[in-house]
Parts: sequence; structure tokens; C-alpha cells
Amino acid sequence: MYSHLLTDWYTIMAAIQHWLSGGDPYGRYLNRSGALVHAGAFAYPPPTLLLGGLLSPLPWAVSGVLMLLVSLFGFEYWTRSTAGRTGLFWALLWLPICQGFYIGQTTLLTLVCLMGAELCYARKHDRWAGALLALALLKPHIIVLPAAWLLFVALRERRWQSLLSFGLVSLALWGGAALIAGPTIYAHWLSAISNYGPELATRSLLFPPLGPLLGLMAIALWWRYGRGDVLGLLLLVNTLIYPLGVVYVATGLAFVVIRWRRDWPFYPLALSWVVAAVVTTARTPDTAAALTQAIVATGLLAGLCPAIPWQHLLRLRGVPTRH
Repeated sequence: MYSHLLTDWYTIMAAIQHWLSGGDPYGRYLNRSGALVHAGAFAYPPPTLLLGGLLSPLPWAVSGVLMLLVSLFGFEYWTRSTAGRTGLFWALLWLPICQGFYIGQTTLLTLVCLMGAELCYARKHDRWAGALLALALLKPHIIVLPAAWLLFVALRERRWQSLLSFGLVSLALWGGAALIAGPTIYAHWLSAISNYGPELATRSLLFPPLGPLLGLMAIALWWRYGRGDVLGLLLLVNTLIYPLGVVYVATGLAFVVIRWRRDWPFYPLALSWVVAAVVTTARTPDTAAALTQAIVATGLLAGLCPAIPWQHLLRLRGVPTRH
């Protein structure tokens, strides 16, 4: 865990404030507290500058709390719409989501936009579906496969309003950033990604030491509950193959389990904290990877372990599990 609350959100807003003052948000600069920010500390795409600029009049802590509340509300709304029960157990008990909240990460918000787009698409709200998908792609690496599938389905089914909305919002965001900041802002962004690259993890969740076990657990979960759900499968694959150095990037697994296993038990989620507390061996690349994989495995266990007996009452309330 990081040393202080909302540190990632502070980095984002500090870069945006620096850009609004005429500086390069992707380069080196001194933030308002006088600390030197290295090049690449902010690596979000340029449209983030436009959206974040709308929040810049607010104190960064206030805007950070608002972002987290929107993320949590969206997650809870989607969970109730999908599974007919609260998702607060995931937000309170599963370490990847908790870590994202603590440091002010936007991963949960990105996933909420993605799954909200699919929910709107299913309900024939095509304009909202396209707009939400365009917003989700501001953090493309965690959702690129399921997002591509949604676009393919919209094209196959000739849902032109959804595609038009996606195109217009994307053009406004990506083109607007180039218009306001100049086309060179994209060159600065790519340079920031290359500077940030050495800090990124180089192995996916499926690599040893525990990766093969995670793969078997994921296959078992898909085989039992997820066959026929292409979007859920692609989100699962996208999460497992992306190099993970921090556990919050595995947040997508929560959406997969909730989507496939509507009577998921909450007790495996609490094990994520036990794993983090018990594993205190010296950190090497292998032990760090094993710790991350073990924490993520608790999310898959929530889809595989038996439900607590009282949870079967959900079926009497019209909330069947997905088989």
C-alpha cells in the first residue's frame, strides 16, 4: 500500500494543474508542494486533461472523493442490476478494490463505464452505450478486448446510434485534446509512456510461480458458469494477460465473478487481507509475483467456493445463479 491517501489522484490533478498553467504534464516539473515530479509520472492519455480540467477548480482531495463516490455508486448500481444484490462486500473486503480506493485509482471507474455501456446497450439506450464506451477507453489497457467485442457486436447488429455516439464522443475527446493542447501533446504522451515503461511489471498473472494455478481456476470458473458469455470471457482474459505489478489492476475479476456467479460467497474475499498479512518473506520478483497472484486468486475463489447456506434464499427471491 502507498504511504498516503489518494496519492494517485493527487498525481493526476497535479499534472492537470501544471498543464493549465502552461506546462508539460508529461515532463519533469515541481508540483505545488515543491516536490520534483519525474517525467512519465503522469501517463494518462491527453483527453484526461480535458475531463480532469473540469474538476480543477475543486481541491484535489474533494475531486478525488467525488471520483470514488461515482465509482462506488456505479459499481453498486451495476451489481444490483446484474445480480440483484449489493456489491459492497467486494468494495469492503477484497484487497484489489480497497487498494484502488485508498490510492485514488480510476480502474474501477473505467470498468464501471465499460459494463455500464453494455448494460445500456442491452436496454436499447444506444447513445449512452456509445458515450460510456468512449469514456472507458481513456484507460484502454484494462478493457481493450471486451471493448472491441462491444464495438463488433454493435456493428454486426447495425446499432448505428451506438457507433455514432462512440465516434462523436471519441472525436470530441481525442480531437479536442489535440485542438486545445496542440498535436504535439500526443508525442509527449508517448514519450511519457516510454519513460514509465521501466516501472511496469513484465509478467502477466499467468506466469509462474502461481500463474498456471490461476489459469486452471479461471478455466474452471468459465466452464462452470461463463460458457456463452463472450464479453465476460474477454474481460477475464484481458485481466489475466496484462502485466500486473499492483493488485488493483485485477479489479476486473470482480465484474466477471458477479456476472457469472450471482450467489457468490463473500468469505473468500476476506482471505485477500489474510494473504497480504501472512506473507512477509523478503521481496524478490518471484515472491512479489506470488503474493499478487495469491491475492488475486481469492477473487476467483469467490466464484468457485460454495455459497453460505443462507445465500440460497436468494433463489427464492428470484435471483438464480448463472449456469
